Amino acid sequence: MVVEILIAPGCAARQSTQELVRRVLDELAPEARLEVIVVDTAGKAAELKFPGSPTVRINGRDIEPEADQSFNFGLG
Repeated sequence: MVVEILIAPGCAARQSTQELVRRVLDELAPEARLEVIVVDTAGKAAELKFPGSPTVRINGRDIEPEADQSFNFGLG
C-alpha cells in the first residue's frame, strides 16, 4: 500500500496531517509506504489533479469521497 500526502508549500496542516497519517499507518498498516509530495507549481497541480492542501491518497485514490468529482485543480 502506498499512502501519499500532497502538500502545497506553506500548508499550515502539513505537520499535523503527516503525524495523523503516520499514527494511523503505524497502527493499521505498518508495512505501508508513506510519501510526501510537495505540489509547488500549477503544472504539477494539474498533472497530479491536486484539489487542495493537504490531500491524502491511498493507492492513488483520494480519501475524500467526493474528490473524484472535482475538476478544480491547482494551487491557491
